[in-house]
Amino acid sequence: MLTPSANEPNAALMLSISQIADRDQVSKPTVSLHVKRLVDRHGLFVERDGQGRVARVNVAQYDVLRNRFADPSKAQAPVAPASPQVDSYDEALRRKTLYEAERRRMELEQLKGRLIPVDALADALDRAAEVAKEALAAFEDAADDIAAAVSRDGVRGVRTELKRLRHELTTRQMDAFAGEARRLRAEIRDDVNELSDTRQ
Repeated sequence: MLTPSANEPNAALMLSISQIADRDQVSKPTVSLHVKRLVDRHGLFVERDGQGRVARVNVAQYDVLRNRFADPSKAQAPVAPASPQVDSYDEALRRKTLYEAERRRMELEQLKGRLIPVDALADALDRAAEVAKEALAAFEDAADDIAAAVSRDGVRGVRTELKRLRHELTTRQMDAFAGEARRLRAEIRDDVNELSDTRQ
């Protein structure tokens, strides 16, 4: 999950869909599709207008994510840290420096394993929700055991049976959640190793 430094990136890194399209010499719908996918799956930072539409995009994040997750069959023009209309050489140099600093920050965070793709985290949460759902269903399945405990030992039997059931379900959930955590960590390690290999 990519998060901009200091919560919001420098304004010089924020470009509109039109500016990115002009820079990369592609259509605005093409950029919009890339932006939507990268926001939904990988946490691309965007600013929205009053109607919820994307107004500006963190272009450094956009380029890093597109290079990493782009579909090769739908290649876009090579990225370049070009910026829209600048007033001076100093301003152009400042924008380029900010752009490169943001890219390097994100690459370092990736190498440290601190950036989690949004879709990987969402998948892990979906699987955890299934575990919780199964646990609730187990209470219904245990109805016969609880009824038997009531007829055999009364209220004390119910307490005993519920304690046993709680222990069983808690253990099952903890094991399942730990498994999902291991799976997510393994995915992050694989991503870090892949990124390290590409940098060598």
